[in-house]
Amino acid sequence: MKLKSSLGMKIAAMAALLLMTGLLSLSAASAEQPLSKDDVTLLLLGSTPAAKMVQLVEQRGIDFRMDADLAKKFRDQGANDDIINALKEAANKAAAAKVSTPAPAAAPTAVASPSAAPEVSAGGKPNAPDAPEPVAREAPAPAPAPAPAPAAPAAQSSSEPVLHTRQSADSSDEPVLHTRQTSNSTTSASSPSPQPASPGASSSSEPTLHQAAKETLPPTPATASGEGLKDPPPAEIQHIIQEFAAKEKIFKEARNNYAYHQINKVEELGPSDQVTGSFQQEWDITYDDKGNRIERVTYAPEPTLKRLILTKEDYEGFRNIQPFVLTTDELPEYDIKYLGHVKVDEITAYVFSIKPKEIEKGKQYFQGQVYVDDRDLQIVKSQGRQVPQDKKVHGQENLFPEFTTWREQVDGKFWFPTYTMANDTLYFESGAVHMKEIVRYTDYKQFKSGSRILNVEAIDKPKDPSTPAPAPPKN
Repeated sequence: MKLKSSLGMKIAAMAALLLMTGLLSLSAASAEQPLSKDDVTLLLLGSTPAAKMVQLVEQRGIDFRMDADLAKKFRDQGANDDIINALKEAANKAAAAKVSTPAPAAAPTAVASPSAAPEVSAGGKPNAPDAPEPVAREAPAPAPAPAPAPAAPAAQSSSEPVLHTRQSADSSDEPVLHTRQTSNSTTSASSPSPQPASPGASSSSEPTLHQAAKETLPPTPATASGEGLKDPPPAEIQHIIQEFAAKEKIFKEARNNYAYHQINKVEELGPSDQVTGSFQQEWDITYDDKGNRIERVTYAPEPTLKRLILTKEDYEGFRNIQPFVLTTDELPEYDIKYLGHVKVDEITAYVFSIKPKEIEKGKQYFQGQVYVDDRDLQIVKSQGRQVPQDKKVHGQENLFPEFTTWREQVDGKFWFPTYTMANDTLYFESGAVHMKEIVRYTDYKQFKSGSRILNVEAIDKPKDPSTPAPAPPKN
């Protein structure tokens, strides 16, 4: 994306930045939900700077208790001593707040943490063992009932499609990778299915991501395997890479036999996150007998973006980078590094760092992480950025936001992209622009064509042949 340039715009940008600086101190005091375990994990996997995480924990607090096992899990995901200490202090404050009457003895009881072997930090250096810290004990009393989740105001309802979201009180609003829809697993029947979007519908109910985790994209995030999840041996890792790349090739050819609807939306956000300008296009996508993409624009209101200009590289991102596909053919173009074995929502997955080996002039690439389902060995989620970030193209900068793309199983066979979300700040030389980007892929329907669909039995073949295959999901 490029930045519209004019003297008046630069002056307005400087005024907006000054106003943003003044409002930041007020936003910190606004009432926000405490961080959940999943929130902390997402921030760590996104390699949020430690100082930013400590500040976020101090501002919002947490809604869970810290213990030695949880501290170790967070350390494995990249947390340092400052983050762990901030989490423990926030847990103590939350526990003290739950006590209805103050205890006679105000001094907390110090409990020494059990000794453990030195842990390894994200940088590869051993961390010193945790020193004993005071832990406030709760008076024996019935645990208070959890606060009910706030109901969404009717004014914020929207007809736009919404992916499955967590139903628990400590849930975030991000899409969730549910239990695999294969013969060895079941899917929650209560989870809503995405609904088609109405053109021009309000975006007020769209999921929001943590801005603190969206500031920078490190080349290699500090990811480690979660508790109870084993790392495969090096030889097996190479097999996993070859396996999921081969299935990506099948997936790519199969997707060329599906028609679907794609919604592309870009919004400029003001100092209080209000929408100040927007762009939207909706496409119907089909493919011809040779696998060539046929794109028909079905909805395209006049853009109102004031500072951003969409470039041909942005449209390339809508088509190919954000629904990232890494087939056997593309493997030689990328450096791939195993990062860890983690739990992602309701499934477990291997995490790989993806980085282009060389940047060919005029070509766009993906750089970030992919999450590979550890049983089906298919990519279920990708998180990263379109590269190269051109600082100067014909005198103008061309920058791209960090995004996350979620996939869902379609027809019980393929993990197709269904939702892409970016909530990022683009730092142009003339000023920063906070923007939001959403891409939805809906209404997947297989159609007949002259191209050949490869056999998909190997992708979803049940491990237990005695278990009957599930019925395809209803459209």
